[in-house]
Amino acid sequence: MKRVFVIELFGHEMCLLSVVKSLRHCEGLEIHVISSDRVTKNAMKSSFFPDDVAWHDIRSEEPRSNRPFKNAGNFRRLLSDVLRVVSSHSERNDLVFTNTVECDLSHLLLNNLIEPLNAKGLKVFIGIHNSFLFMSGFAAELEKDLKRYYSLPLESRFRKKGFPPFLSAIMAKMVLRYRRANLRTIAASAAGYFVFGEQVLTPSSPKARLVFSSKPVDLDVVSLRRKRIYEIDQNKDRLVFTVTGRVDLHRRDYISVLTSFEQIDASKFQLVFLGEFADEKVRKLVSNSSIRSSITTFDRRVSEEEFENWISKTDFIIAPVSEIPPYGKFKISGNPGDALSAGIPLIIPKRYYEGNTPLGTLFYSDSESLKEKIEELIENRNYSASISNEALDRTLSIADGLERAASVCNILSDA
Repeated sequence: MKRVFVIELFGHEMCLLSVVKSLRHCEGLEIHVISSDRVTKNAMKSSFFPDDVAWHDIRSEEPRSNRPFKNAGNFRRLLSDVLRVVSSHSERNDLVFTNTVECDLSHLLLNNLIEPLNAKGLKVFIGIHNSFLFMSGFAAELEKDLKRYYSLPLESRFRKKGFPPFLSAIMAKMVLRYRRANLRTIAASAAGYFVFGEQVLTPSSPKARLVFSSKPVDLDVVSLRRKRIYEIDQNKDRLVFTVTGRVDLHRRDYISVLTSFEQIDASKFQLVFLGEFADEKVRKLVSNSSIRSSITTFDRRVSEEEFENWISKTDFIIAPVSEIPPYGKFKISGNPGDALSAGIPLIIPKRYYEGNTPLGTLFYSDSESLKEKIEELIENRNYSASISNEALDRTLSIADGLERAASVCNILSDA
């Protein structure tokens, strides 16, 4: 029996559980999960946690006050522990799934895990969460914008350490070039790639490409959707709009969302920011907002139980993903996965999807068009129910995961 080792060290618990769920459909695979203690702890709280796979826990804090990837030495030790687990349970031609590191430590991943696994004859599949760092050949203007997004945080970091602006800019460009070179080397050495969402790009090559959902389907929540859709159609309650994820302007445009809702009667909706408040600017805007009484926020990490409870009450998920980085074909966002998992319609900027638009998905271009879309959903409940049924039908069509899993299993059988 061929073994497959799924490695998750970076906190993407739902992505990990989605991969495991898909692999469990494949015959002749013995699944091993290798995760950091923090990932394991969070995964075990989820209703998706599988208790029939081999789970290997890797201690990630040394000492307790130190975070897992605070320094190179700790990360090197972490990779050494992972390699030890894989080596002690694997044979040649077994499979390894591991995510990549989009930071200065990517060379450690290459030297201390990828290359040793390849040398042992294992076939490594790498997760691509940000195709820009692996690829080139984008339009000049887009390439410039992408570099600006990744270079500016590095420049800021160097300036905080006392370097002058001109030197910080030079060093940031060098670090970004170094990161991309390492990640491209990792991609070249891999047996194949995996992504979360069909639209995410991978390097042009004949290598295997696997597609997973970013979150498993929540059948408990999905089973209650028909009743909620009936209530929407009968205009029995105000609509609940939810933005999932940590509240951070770095990734999501909360300002446009607030601007849109502030132009609508606050008695007709509830707006939920379903994640820890981590941005002081958004906190102030919410505190001073004219619709504050209709906004629900959290000052702490939302537990899995709380998250599922609020999702079960949600009518529409808004994904105000930032333009840079360009979520969609370059980088996946968790909001679409949350919507698909629960059978909830998704409202997202129109640039996110190119080509085929998933059922139950609504687009907007700016705060004004978002406001118009929300008003239409509030005032036209038949329309809201229709979109909701589309989203639910789409989720039900993939709930068993058989179609996508069959593709994954076929590719792995030939690996």
